Amino acid sequence: MQKMPDGVGERAVRAGNLRSGARAQTVADFFGSGSVLPTSANQRSIESLLGELLSELDLQEDTLAPELLAEAWQHAVGAALASVSKLAGVARGRARISVSHPTVRYEITRLKPQIIRALNKTLGMGSVKSLVISGS
Repeated sequence: MQKMPDGVGERAVRAGNLRSGARAQTVADFFGSGSVLPTSANQRSIESLLGELLSELDLQEDTLAPELLAEAWQHAVGAALASVSKLAGVARGRARISVSHPTVRYEITRLKPQIIRALNKTLGMGSVKSLVISGS
């Protein structure tokens, strides 16, 4: 007699059925394919998967006041470039810049080292290590 997995009761099981399960497990172990598991054993809920993925990401941003960011950006690039671009935020050493035109993107890319130095003077040394430019 063997207990049913759901705990409902007992039933007679032929020895052949027990041996075939052991045989399948032995073959799986020999060929290195792991244990013979039901399909549902490898399923996870979307909530647990998303929770795990989001916990691995460092999504915290430095909370700098928008006024401070605007002032630092204007000081770093001047009034002309500041009027057509914006320092959106700084997180983990990356300053996110949004631009309104490809020419502005080119100009900011060309001036990256100077801009990073100027931003670090205003925001604190080591605050900005790179620029991420988005927009046109």
